[in-house]
Amino acid sequence: MHTRQFLSLYGSIFFLFSGYGLILNSAGVKPSQMGVSNITIGILNAAFFVGGTISAIVSHRIISRVGHIRSFSVFGALFAIAALAHLMVEQLWMWGILRAVLGFSHYSLLMVVESWFTARSVPQTRAKILALYEVVYYVSSATSVLLLSLNMSSNNIFTLAAILVIAATLPVGLTRMQQPEIPKRERISLPHVLSIVPLAWLACFMAGIFINGFFTMGSVFILKLGYSLPKVSLFLGSAMIGGFTIQLFIAWLSNKFGRPRIIFGCACVAAVAAFCGMLLLLVMPGNIWAQCVIALAIGCSGFPLYALGLARANDVLPANMNTVEVNRCLLFVYGLGSLVAPLLLGAVMQLFNHYGFYSVYAIIATVLAVYTFMQPAVPISERSVYVPVSGNVGPITPELDPRNNDATDTPYDADSAEQHVQATLQNTEKQQQADN
Repeated sequence: MHTRQFLSLYGSIFFLFSGYGLILNSAGVKPSQMGVSNITIGILNAAFFVGGTISAIVSHRIISRVGHIRSFSVFGALFAIAALAHLMVEQLWMWGILRAVLGFSHYSLLMVVESWFTARSVPQTRAKILALYEVVYYVSSATSVLLLSLNMSSNNIFTLAAILVIAATLPVGLTRMQQPEIPKRERISLPHVLSIVPLAWLACFMAGIFINGFFTMGSVFILKLGYSLPKVSLFLGSAMIGGFTIQLFIAWLSNKFGRPRIIFGCACVAAVAAFCGMLLLLVMPGNIWAQCVIALAIGCSGFPLYALGLARANDVLPANMNTVEVNRCLLFVYGLGSLVAPLLLGAVMQLFNHYGFYSVYAIIATVLAVYTFMQPAVPISERSVYVPVSGNVGPITPELDPRNNDATDTPYDADSAEQHVQATLQNTEKQQQADN
């Protein structure tokens, strides 16, 4: 199927990402204005990703039972109800439940759209479909950040987000495409997969902290510095610009020099940027442009980590083995990082005020750099193709990975994968020792 026939789906995910991004990026605004502690804000924001985890378990059954179009309408209505219900309640525990519902609805909506992409695509078109998907993600996310610059009230933010997600149901409701069968949810052996691709899972976990920690708690950080909501938009937008513009350059570098070296470089840049951010808070506390430069550097270094982790996993596994199961595992690890991020940042920011925001990034980036420095790079001849993909996608996106071809690949086998990984890394280390 030609990608032009997916225009209705691209239109839906544009509105969906815009609406969800608007709520996610502004999630800490109202609680900060109410004087809620950073720890409590972190718990509230973590609820989004709790809902996302529940979605991966439950929504599959709902979609299989009632179909894609009906499911999309149901999840869209549920999202709108949860968003508008924020206007009627002030209890924080209720906000936590509502945000879990928002996360559940968002990732369930993504599952519907992505299963359509997967079922109607062929290996030859998946790279283009996934690339357009990523472009729509970044454009819609940037749109949600720009909407914050309008300095809307919290009530208007939730209302507009509900409108955008309701608008997302219109293209799907009017589509003439036949509904596909949703892929069966398969169990994955999380401990085993993590044991054979440790650098990949560490990079993906850190990426979840970098990206979703930044967008859930970045607004709290800027507001605590005394800036207005338009400045929050400027700060978050700087990171988004950095993450979007650096992707192709990172792809070229990682294909040329190997994933570990580029992960190490990204971690070093992020650590230096975070340390500089803390220094600027002392020297130039009132300069928002200085903070935007730091955000740009963090976006350039933190956003590519998930794609680099996936590339590393595909590098060390057999070239003809289907890695969808591994990719699903790494997406789950990214989700765990996203869940931990607001909790961690909220706790540290409560202890060390605004300095805690950058200190978390400085520490985790340093840990990643130290670990990555000790990992060997796979020879160029054995490297897979780098695919620039964000972790903020649904659970079926791994099926779209153009590095896999169901017609020619062998099914994933844990034992043979582990043997191949050990042999590859041993040969790489011996080659490096011989070169030295």
